[in-house]
Amino acid sequence: MDEMTQQFSVIATNKIILSLVIVIFLQFISHQIVRLIRKDHDFLNEKHRTWISRTKNMSVMFIIVLLLSLWWIELEKFAFSIAAVAVAIVIASKELILCISGSILRATSNAFIIGDWIRAGDNYGEVIEHNLLSTSLQEIDFENNNYNYTGKTVTIPNSQFLTHTVKNMNFMKRYVYHTFSITTDGAINVFEAREHIFNKMNEYTQDFIEVGKRYNYVIEKRLGVDLPGEEPYIRITTTKLGDVKFTIILFCPTEQAVSLEQRITQDFMNFHYQQMSSLKN
Repeated sequence: MDEMTQQFSVIATNKIILSLVIVIFLQFISHQIVRLIRKDHDFLNEKHRTWISRTKNMSVMFIIVLLLSLWWIELEKFAFSIAAVAVAIVIASKELILCISGSILRATSNAFIIGDWIRAGDNYGEVIEHNLLSTSLQEIDFENNNYNYTGKTVTIPNSQFLTHTVKNMNFMKRYVYHTFSITTDGAINVFEAREHIFNKMNEYTQDFIEVGKRYNYVIEKRLGVDLPGEEPYIRITTTKLGDVKFTIILFCPTEQAVSLEQRITQDFMNFHYQQMSSLKN
């Protein structure tokens, strides 16, 4: 018993050993909590990811606070001894300071939370984790208007939030203004083609048009802006080569956007083929 007490006393008085014990213990607890959250879940939802992120961040905060409390006297003495090289240290840790500043900016501005779709610089994705230094995104293909996950994970240093615009695109998770174009020659009647496309758009949007109206209204109330209507829209322009270009805008469920584009394009191609066949006859 006396031997165990003596060993505990040695650990308690040896700050290096005690620091290691604190780090290992808190990391172990954090790992067990994360493991408990992940248990029996093949796929993590936003709630799970939020609690995992909070657990990791709280673990790091506790470690930092406890280590600072433990080594405060030594750090205070050390601070006085390195006054001459303070500027060099600041310069060397510039990126680290910028990352922490970016994290503070994100937290105070409430720019986004875990589960939101955002654009940060040239990166699009769903936020799956964030901490003091970085933010992780599950990349989404916005460039090609597919709105599908690419399977890639992007880790962004928080310093980018100080130099790049961050766009919260979370409302696009359910409904999106999907824009695409159909280009054809001027051999067929443009206005008949427009009418055909418009009829098909109305036909395909009947199933969700009422839900779309309500969702559009909710977004307008939340953002305080007047958004374009939920009705399908077609704009006719010409290309540099003189071809006719139909620009189509649909307010539709995000998961149906690509399939609707393909169906409308296919219908137009069939219409174009029939018109050209009748002209030949």
